[in-house]
Amino acid sequence: MKAFRFTSGYPLPNRGIRQIAAGTFTGFKTSDHPILSIINRILIITFLLLIMSGCAAPSKEMVKEKAVRPEESDRARLSEDYAVVLANSSDTYESLAEKYYGDRRLAYIIAEFNKNKSIVPDQDIVIPLKPANPGGFYPGGYQTVTVLCYHQFSKKKTGTKISISEEMFDQQMAYLKQNGYNVISLNTLYNFINYKRRPPKNSVVITIDDGWKTAMTIAAPILKKYGFKATLFVYTDLIKTKPNNVTLCWDEIKEMIDEGVIEVQSHTVSHADLTKITEESLERELEESQRVIKENLGINATSLAYPYGNFNTKVLEKLKKFGYESGFTVIKGSNPFFTNNFSLNRSMIFNSDDIDDFTQSLETFRQE
Repeated sequence: MKAFRFTSGYPLPNRGIRQIAAGTFTGFKTSDHPILSIINRILIITFLLLIMSGCAAPSKEMVKEKAVRPEESDRARLSEDYAVVLANSSDTYESLAEKYYGDRRLAYIIAEFNKNKSIVPDQDIVIPLKPANPGGFYPGGYQTVTVLCYHQFSKKKTGTKISISEEMFDQQMAYLKQNGYNVISLNTLYNFINYKRRPPKNSVVITIDDGWKTAMTIAAPILKKYGFKATLFVYTDLIKTKPNNVTLCWDEIKEMIDEGVIEVQSHTVSHADLTKITEESLERELEESQRVIKENLGINATSLAYPYGNFNTKVLEKLKKFGYESGFTVIKGSNPFFTNNFSLNRSMIFNSDDIDDFTQSLETFRQE
């Protein structure tokens, strides 16, 4: 099925189930299509039943991280799928994740598997050695990831719809922190979308588009305050070589990367609507943005935020030609693992949104 550009009019089919069998089926925006809604629900429920019949067992793919598989010892018993460790006073979920997965950030896998119980000495801790339930399926439904989309920030509320006040952004980030949401990286999202490993429960991704100065002066300090990291999608014509009062420069972006507050991906060269330009211009927008980001930051950009959220089959062909692995829209909604890599949903946050509007955007579990 072809992908379509989303216009300001009636939304054409382009979203949904991620090519379950062989990359041949995509879903639909079902809210405006009652018949399609019924069909999609039947397909999802059928798929859930198939997955649930085997999701209690780990998937076949090993957790392949930096660590070497530990050997059995007096306090660790190993099978092909699990390690059972007799805890001592120095064990934490983080230290066990470092030892068995090579990555402390995967501690949530062990913690959730053990029902988040506190570790006490002489207690058995079960460690899955293969990713269990990578699609995040549960008896009542399935896990999803919300991707938040910001653009500009301001000291006070303004009349610019896409400019979020400093106070509101702080409130939103505080809400995420205080209510147990996990802000994850694009790489963690991709592992989920590609059915490799589910992220922590209640996971969200924060993205900021364009490259305006306030991403550094207002957003970055608040992100650091709460220990969060965002993805900055830059269109490279906007980024300057020297500091100024309006837009970011490359050195400022490097500084935020070094501080661990952002990662960077592509938003094209000039923010042109990719569905309305020539094939030559389309290739330039995709290839040159990658080249400029690589030259200035040493980063290989493999993700694209579509300007205005618009794309079509020609855009998808060129994305794949230049090695892009995903594309982000501005279609509101969260992302289960079967979302198409090249039509990932993002929920735009506006200055008219209050905290209740914000919380309604945070769908991290879908009941079926």
